[in-house]
Amino acid sequence: MFTDAKGNTYTGVTCDVTQPCTTQAVDPNFRQPYSVQWNLDIQRAITNNLTLDLAYVGVHGVHEATWSDINQSALGAGWTPAAVSACLASASDAAPYDNCASDTTAEVGPNSSKFPYLNQIVQLGNQDFSHYNGLQVTVNERTSHRLSFIAGYTYSHALDIVFDGGTDGAPYPIDARNVRLSYGNSDFDIRHRFTFSPTYLIPGMKSPGQLLQGWSVSGIITLQGGLPWFPDDGVNDLLGTGEFAGTISAGVQTWNYSGPRSAFTSGPTAIPCFTSLDPKGNPILPGCTPYVGGLPPAACVTTAQAPYAGNAQLMQLAAASLANLGCYVRGGGVLTPPAFGTVGNASRNIFRSPKYYNVDLSIAKEWKFKERLTAQLRVEFFNLFNRADFSIPDSTGSGGVDPNSGSGGNFGCSCTTADVFGNNPVLGSGGPRHIQFGLKLLF
Repeated sequence: MFTDAKGNTYTGVTCDVTQPCTTQAVDPNFRQPYSVQWNLDIQRAITNNLTLDLAYVGVHGVHEATWSDINQSALGAGWTPAAVSACLASASDAAPYDNCASDTTAEVGPNSSKFPYLNQIVQLGNQDFSHYNGLQVTVNERTSHRLSFIAGYTYSHALDIVFDGGTDGAPYPIDARNVRLSYGNSDFDIRHRFTFSPTYLIPGMKSPGQLLQGWSVSGIITLQGGLPWFPDDGVNDLLGTGEFAGTISAGVQTWNYSGPRSAFTSGPTAIPCFTSLDPKGNPILPGCTPYVGGLPPAACVTTAQAPYAGNAQLMQLAAASLANLGCYVRGGGVLTPPAFGTVGNASRNIFRSPKYYNVDLSIAKEWKFKERLTAQLRVEFFNLFNRADFSIPDSTGSGGVDPNSGSGGNFGCSCTTADVFGNNPVLGSGGPRHIQFGLKLLF
């Protein structure tokens, strides 16, 4: 509620120094995004009916739209010398490193002095860019000996900075001043994709009711690699910016990873983890194995401190974050929280979800009643072998990409099929086997 000098009373959101508000803006120098595309295509007729197409496709996106907080505090701003000293001084406490917290009063942005009644100023600008390079091979066989098919293979790599708020778990870059920190594999980056779609006209013979003629079989085989994902901490103020879960410009906060990336390919179960206990004796990360004697596994300690070798203070801050949170270990891969005030190296979309394999089959029968009238009955099987194809970890559900969710929160678990998580209930897209009947009249 606000009352002006004339005594008029207004109600609504009030923004002041004690309760600053968030606002949005558009860069006054905003430019129209565009893309540059190029390709080289070679076609070759192998036989009269068989052709080969080999193509390279490249795309570069320029000045793509991005949302970022131009009032974001500098990375590590909240981890002031006083906050760091208090954290490190608690190393010898009964509960080691139990006094580690960023100084929120120091988490102020470059525009805070000019606009003290505003905290986050989320601006639409042109900082993003993208790249796509792909090798595309297509083999096409026109009907020969009753068989026709089209086969395609794509080997590609897509990279960008754009966040969509889905796979990544947050729509804003790690650092508004250096968006390149968020450059990585695109959410839709699929390195390998193979499709094969054949049709075979079964030889027939004259018979009563045309029962032994007019039959055909066709199908679609799809084999492709998994989509990417990465861990995003949405609970702790690791970067010291004050912008994580619960804020309109929640930025991504990554952890550190060591080992083969394939070890953390998501699957139908959560990734095993270890953690410390809270004052009530419960695991800080739900469902994780408690540290033995309060000490993390040796592999976790090594991974946590390795990126900061030679810097004693950062190595101790890494030990502090490890003591306060936990770590994940599987198949030679180790994931640990970064030292307080630093950016983890488990960058955007470094891990993969399970591969996608699917077979659809169709059987058709035609009856010719007159020269211009044909009836076709089709029986179609989607996901013929009833294979379960899982999606990326669900960042919108129980916290599948947030390392704070623990094994109990299904971190790293591809627990749903692609048709469920992707809100794409298309037959054959990861759901169970479906059978469809259809009748078509051609005239």
